[in-house]
Amino acid sequence: METAAPPTLDLGGVTVTWLEDIASMSFAAADLLPGDRDGAGTDLDLAFGGYLIADGVENVLVDAGVGDGKARARPGWNRRSTDALPRALARAGLSPADVGAVHLTHLHADHVGWCTRWDGEAWAPVFPRARHLALAPDLRWAAEGTARDPGFLYGSYADSVAPLIPHGRLDAVDDGHRLGGRVEVRAVPGHTPGSSIVVVRGTRDTAVLSGDLIHHPRQFAGPAVCSRFCVDPAASARVRREVLGWVAEHDAVLMPAHFGWGRVATDGDRFRYRPIPR
Repeated sequence: METAAPPTLDLGGVTVTWLEDIASMSFAAADLLPGDRDGAGTDLDLAFGGYLIADGVENVLVDAGVGDGKARARPGWNRRSTDALPRALARAGLSPADVGAVHLTHLHADHVGWCTRWDGEAWAPVFPRARHLALAPDLRWAAEGTARDPGFLYGSYADSVAPLIPHGRLDAVDDGHRLGGRVEVRAVPGHTPGSSIVVVRGTRDTAVLSGDLIHHPRQFAGPAVCSRFCVDPAASARVRREVLGWVAEHDAVLMPAHFGWGRVATDGDRFRYRPIPR
């Protein structure tokens, strides 16, 4: 029986907690980072889940993992029944009704899965009180892609995002949108047209929840290397350098979507990463 509280980082007046959905999945480096010639022939492990931001006023979930019960072509994602992310939320002392907002850094299937679950008749919101937010360009891109091909994004817009609309729970937001006084959404288009990061400013530290700006630590040494899922690799590489440079300059904590958080330092035209135990 799981009893341990999920890992939490206290930034001063605001905490960020990792809610794990999948602890580890292996991807061939050539499949995930096809431009990384040094990594050819190796396997890369990624984690999946979301981050809970709590400031004593509102609880904000950033990204919603893979989810349960969803038909997915990728093994390990298909028809899961683990209840993993809601269980992690419960270990943090909260229920889905305690979440006031869900911000989606982008609309890939592994970031939206727990927005809905099957209630026996339809896909219904998991977080019944929450506003679900994404940048407008991603919402347009996902809706238009799904209209052309229902299998677009593994079908995740159709079963995990669109069902929020009739419940009045889905809103488009713009670059610079603020969620309270300490949380700001910033646009970083490239991985998807409406990709974003979330900047959380505490009294002691600042954290950048980077979504899929960076997938794996190998990209610190090769920041021009993009994942094969990036719709605009040139833009993705550019914003990755810009954001990592900002994080290093401000000694902020980088909180990636698929591996553990840590500090970034510049090293010529590359970056070095120092994980913080969690």
